Amino acid sequence: MGMTKGLTKLRSAAIAFGIVVGMGLGSNVEAAAILKYQTATAIDLSKGISGPNLISFTPAGAAGVDLASGSVNAGLGTFVVAPPAAGAATTYDNVKFAITVLPQDLNGTPLTALSTVITGVLNGVIDSPYHSTVTATFDQPIETLDLGSQQLTFSFPDGAKLLVPSQSNGGLTTVEALITSTNSEAPVPEPSTIALVLTTLGGLGLRQYVSGRRAKQA
Repeated sequence: MGMTKGLTKLRSAAIAFGIVVGMGLGSNVEAAAILKYQTATAIDLSKGISGPNLISFTPAGAAGVDLASGSVNAGLGTFVVAPPAAGAATTYDNVKFAITVLPQDLNGTPLTALSTVITGVLNGVIDSPYHSTVTATFDQPIETLDLGSQQLTFSFPDGAKLLVPSQSNGGLTTVEALITSTNSEAPVPEPSTIALVLTTLGGLGLRQYVSGRRAKQA
């Protein structure tokens, strides 16, 4: 009878311990990693452009994404195409642009003096409010952004971005990047792995307990 009670207590303790540890570590696995950021942009109009510039860029402000999943689409801002004058046209020939990503905060911790620059070129012609062949092509690869606990890389799976004319969607073309996050902190075991370890430890403890009881009875 005493042996049965002892086994029951041991088994209950092991189960309770496993639930508590599993819940605690599981919450770490699913914890959010909210990155708040903004962008700044410049277009080099010193060369490669024929005619008046018709393209501007509205940067992203007070933007945020969750890095917990490992990859996420992030908005960088919006290209804006203005209408040309009647009968006029503007040609872009490898006109360079740069979008600077400025992290502001990661999970409530302010980030300062951190940035990465995404560059590219504009090519094409805008010859009416209804017609644009301009594309924005992004240079790759892009330098990794080190946030300390997170390493961020940026990519553009779609390659070139077509810019719509002023009479299509108000001339607005949004720019998105795929952010891939690598957690540089020590990895947290998966709940299934934790359960397997606890089961093994529980079995070893039970075996030792039974062996000890038998030795006393002998």
